[in-house]
Amino acid sequence: MTPQPPRNSPPQHPQSPRSPQSSAPPPPESQTRSTARRISPLLLLLAFLTAPQPSPAQTSALPAAVQEQFLQGTEALRANQIDQAVDLFTRVTRSSPRFAEAFVNLGLALSQQGKNELAVDALSKAVALKPQLHGAHLFLAISEYRLDRFEPASAAIRRETALSPADAQAWMWQGIIDLATDHLADAVDALNKAFRIDPANVDILYHRGRAALDLSRQSYEQMFRADPNSWHVHQVLAQADVEAGRDPDAVEQFHLAIAAAPPQSGLHEALGTALWRLGKFDDAEAAFHDALRIDPSDILATYKLGCLEVDRSRAAEAKPLLEQVLRTDPSLKLALYYLGRAQMQIGDEASAVSSFQQTIAAADIDPEIVRQAYFQLSRALRRLHRTSEADAAQARYRALDQENREKQQVRLDEVRRRRDRDTRLPAPPSDPPDPTP
Repeated sequence: MTPQPPRNSPPQHPQSPRSPQSSAPPPPESQTRSTARRISPLLLLLAFLTAPQPSPAQTSALPAAVQEQFLQGTEALRANQIDQAVDLFTRVTRSSPRFAEAFVNLGLALSQQGKNELAVDALSKAVALKPQLHGAHLFLAISEYRLDRFEPASAAIRRETALSPADAQAWMWQGIIDLATDHLADAVDALNKAFRIDPANVDILYHRGRAALDLSRQSYEQMFRADPNSWHVHQVLAQADVEAGRDPDAVEQFHLAIAAAPPQSGLHEALGTALWRLGKFDDAEAAFHDALRIDPSDILATYKLGCLEVDRSRAAEAKPLLEQVLRTDPSLKLALYYLGRAQMQIGDEASAVSSFQQTIAAADIDPEIVRQAYFQLSRALRRLHRTSEADAAQARYRALDQENREKQQVRLDEVRRRRDRDTRLPAPPSDPPDPTP
């Protein structure tokens, strides 16, 4: 017999904009400078690959031998044959000392070698020869940045974004440089611009997330300094404890926040969730009721109370709560799953079948809930003696269960591979914490 999916844990749910825990807590320590400055050299090469190279018309005035050396150097740089590229571009710049593009490529190659002082010299010549040259100020900014010379780096990258306002790489590097100097609001603004241009770029997503978290940290630090006794301080500490899995500490901080704050239904709802995670079901239920006494329209507290009652096999109490949730907000499809379970508990299998089928058909629902819904659907159908349909639902549940196991194994293998290779590059950022589990 296939085991029933685990129960007795707080349900997953969409973030409520009315929850007082809607902002991310500060990270345990500032990582702005150290994180922002550990940049993969591949980002330099990516920037080079996206920068336009001179057209044949622009190089036609050069001697044929110089043109050939420049093309060979460009190909060497693209192939990551850096020493050869440096040699070829050096010869080109000696032969044609006013060829700005050659100085740009030479500067990039020298930067790839770690010779950033020489790179700055070459790139400075490039921007002096052709101030409007796309990419030159970008690479100059990167080289200055790598030398920890943030003021000239900032000036150079701002010239690049002014020249190329549609260049996502330029805006990303402006954000990185602003991060390094703790200009967090400017960093967030620049990285948001980069994201709007290239929303699928993982490097942009990483630094954008880091900047947002650091700006949040800075805001919370200012709040702590302004009023260390504010109930908001306890609220933030409680959320940090929740995110770290320290639920007993979170409960203590939520109680302190509730004692100091004006009535806030969201605080009681968050307290209830933390208590639920600790298995203190009576206390969790009381906290959800407290939330609803403060604000009877708190849909999140209503939803969670209904789910808790289902897990405690109190279908008579759960069913009207979950029906109210769905009347108020039909988009909360997760409530359908718990409603189906409540209907099963009172023997209304026909209605439960409908609820589980609607859960499965819903778009953008947690795959784990879909998997569990197939399991519950098979049970309901079997009780109705609809054996072939029950078998089909059970087969689908088993297929999803196997798929889930395979995905977990893939993730496990990936963790092992990461552990076994050099991990000097910065780790990807955490998603902004959800206010409840």
